[in-house]
Amino acid sequence: MNKYLITIFSLIAFLLSAGFIFADQGLAQRLSGWILLQVESHGEAWYVNPGDNKKYYLGRPADALNIMRNLGLGATHDFIVGYTAYPDHVLGKILIDVDDYGKAYYIYPKDKKRYYLGKPGDAFAVMKQLGLGITNANLNKITVGSLTAEPASQASPTSQFCECQINSPDKTISGAASAIRSGNVEQVKFYFTEDMQKAAEYTMNFLDNDGRLALGNILSGSRLSNSTDDKKIYTAEVYFNGEIINVIFRVKKQEDGTWLMANL
Repeated sequence: MNKYLITIFSLIAFLLSAGFIFADQGLAQRLSGWILLQVESHGEAWYVNPGDNKKYYLGRPADALNIMRNLGLGATHDFIVGYTAYPDHVLGKILIDVDDYGKAYYIYPKDKKRYYLGKPGDAFAVMKQLGLGITNANLNKITVGSLTAEPASQASPTSQFCECQINSPDKTISGAASAIRSGNVEQVKFYFTEDMQKAAEYTMNFLDNDGRLALGNILSGSRLSNSTDDKKIYTAEVYFNGEIINVIFRVKKQEDGTWLMANL
């Protein structure tokens, strides 16, 4: 256990050091979640997946269906119908309504509204309708992603299921801890502010299963120690390097009323 605690704290120090910079995230990061149309070719459509910032080809309706199955994020019906303008953390994502027969919605980054994707042909049409034109030169700067098509009976759009319970700081803490323990990077990122999502992703990819379990347990074991209207401080005591230290987790209220973790 101690070696994983050492790994966690060493990693946190590394991520927060002045020498580790996430600011230059490139073209793929800026276009994350957008559907791109090759205006210099034949209008071919591509989807830039927010999960890995790679582009996925939308050549046929079947490709759109495959995108939904493999890259969709499961969400509760209450969350999906609860917004007219969605929070930044789901912009550009494909949400799968796990309470309503797996209906799929694309959250358009431009107007922050949801668009029902319906049948494969409808999804394909919607995706192309909402596309953003891009030159071949710029499109080529984004790495191509690939998916393995799977039979419908084996498709699992809820494999990345997230109940999206971030309407209270306690739920954010417990949800983030569960996501960390499960190893689901996309779920983990959902619980963090936008400027912390890269750090959270890096941490998850760096730690092995035991390390993620240790970090999740530390987080879930933390207790509220300081509180204001828009910020909550949670503290956990951890035995580290021969002494007991306090680990601090900060949860901040966002403009849309949700609560997200602001450090790790």
